[in-house]
Amino acid sequence: MKLTTKILSVLMLALGVSLNAHAFPDEDVSIVIPYSPGGGFDRAVRAFAPQFEEHLGGEVNVLPRNVPGAGGRRGTTMVYRADPDGYTLGIINLPGFALPRILGEPAEYDLREMTWIGRIEAQTYVLLVAGSSDIQSVEDLQQLDEITFTSTGYGSTVLAATQIVARGLGLQKKNPIYLAGYSGTSDSLVALVRGDGNAGMAPISSAAKYLESGDLRALAVTGEVSPFEGVPTFAEVGYPELTPLDLQRAIAGPPGMDPEVVRVLREAFDKTVKDPNFLEAAEKARMDVVPLDGEATAQSLKDSFEFYERFKADLRNPNAL
Repeated sequence: MKLTTKILSVLMLALGVSLNAHAFPDEDVSIVIPYSPGGGFDRAVRAFAPQFEEHLGGEVNVLPRNVPGAGGRRGTTMVYRADPDGYTLGIINLPGFALPRILGEPAEYDLREMTWIGRIEAQTYVLLVAGSSDIQSVEDLQQLDEITFTSTGYGSTVLAATQIVARGLGLQKKNPIYLAGYSGTSDSLVALVRGDGNAGMAPISSAAKYLESGDLRALAVTGEVSPFEGVPTFAEVGYPELTPLDLQRAIAGPPGMDPEVVRVLREAFDKTVKDPNFLEAAEKARMDVVPLDGEATAQSLKDSFEFYERFKADLRNPNAL
């Protein structure tokens, strides 16, 4: 029996067919979320998983699995080291998880080697002040003698975005203070409302409820079009180099996956991001669904590396002794 199976395997491989891929999927698929429950990455996977499961077909389940730790690197490393059989995927923070490689720091994964299934979201960033602040514009912020940003910890995308915007607006010469000890974006925004600092950055979805309540005010947004009436893009106030700055959430698997398995996953992904049921769930979760297929996501990663390399000198730990 074993000999027969081996002969069959050799014949199928000679024809470019994998026995494992032929049956894929025939067991549950896990999507690793490298953060604790309740955040934006967690909400994205839980909105995405039910329809992804449906479009994979069969009797398999798609199971969200939270693996927090080390700022998301623990879960990402788990996906990177997983068997490349298609049953372990992860949601990846772009460009956040690329920053260690860009900064020349040790990382146990390389995003450029991973297998990209597709991008779910792309969110622009917004520059914020407290609703009670006298700061009404980017120019007002630039006139301040002392600037304190509230932000998340070193290695986070929010801190990186803050440092890049500070450089782009010429604020680094004022030696701004970065209060980067907050555990999450929501905490850093509450701190901004409270008056711990006088400015901050956040993805638009994270800031939305504070903007709606009036607790925060938007000064400018990244991206090509502002979603807020009366709020300019950075390009419109003279800083087009900040336009590409964004946060992306994408699905990936480990390196070396079987091409047929990748095809199945990508087809299911493409159907899911167009599915009305997913789009309804995404709207409720305040997601900004801007999908890309797997190949385009890989190119977007390459572009992110090039963009952040330009600001590499500004992305060091601002509070290191």
